[in-house]
Amino acid sequence: KQWYQRRVRGLYAKCTPYITDCVMAELEKLGAKYRVAIRIAKDPRIERLICTHKGTYADDCLVQRVQEHKCYIVATNDKDLRRRIRKIPGVPIMYVQQKRYSIERMPDAFGAPRT
Repeated sequence: KQWYQRRVRGLYAKCTPYITDCVMAELEKLGAKYRVAIRIAKDPRIERLICTHKGTYADDCLVQRVQEHKCYIVATNDKDLRRRIRKIPGVPIMYVQQKRYSIERMPDAFGAPRT
């Protein structure tokens, strides 16, 4: 419960967390090492996005989705995925850094404080 409140409060806006089917499948394949992430992903407050593709790598799915619909904030600690998302204009990235949530490129329209 605490992770949810901290993350939502840091956005300064109402948000709905989503996870795609392929990201969930990838987490489950990674196994016990990621059991906390799996438990968070299965939280009923996180909505599932159905993936219609077959056999697409989760990162490719996310990149394609945000290129088509620039209404998402991508939350990831994967450095390669962050590098790919940075190439897409207008898509903010959220990640954990030094036990705190950080957001790159949060548009001013969302009320992000200037740093």
